[in-house]
Amino acid sequence: MDDVSHPLDGDQSRWQEVVEESQSLAADYETQGWDVFAPVPGDVVPVPAPGGSETTKVGLDVLVSGDEFEKLESMVETGTFDEFEAFNAQDGGLVYATVVFRSSAEETAVCLPLYYRTAEADRMLERVRGGEQLHVYLHPLSGEQHVQFGVEDPRPLFPPEDLD
Repeated sequence: MDDVSHPLDGDQSRWQEVVEESQSLAADYETQGWDVFAPVPGDVVPVPAPGGSETTKVGLDVLVSGDEFEKLESMVETGTFDEFEAFNAQDGGLVYATVVFRSSAEETAVCLPLYYRTAEADRMLERVRGGEQLHVYLHPLSGEQHVQFGVEDPRPLFPPEDLD
């Protein structure tokens, strides 16, 4: 088994800032009367993974708790999420992002803090640059179900140097 540390091992202060930013955005939407959910991922992994098997999935695979997944699943079943925005920063080989998926007609939003190692994202970024759509896949630990959001313009999730 590879001895690979978790991307957030060590200094978690930057991650905590991103989580707080996501929660602050959610609070802003709530004051405007929106139904908002801001789950906090347990893990985020770019797919396809480096050295992993070939997959049709392209994007970020996000683990959330079972309770968070149930709430998220019910929100997605009742709304059409048609808008996306993201804010990101890079620090120490990690991309941190706060993303918002909105269903404008239902005034529903999902605010989601994310992170990923740039060193693990080459295959994902290559496929997106090649024209495939990036998705954010959220699932509980069982992995049997998932909710996905398509990202029309993935550039806000790219590492900053990838935008040059």
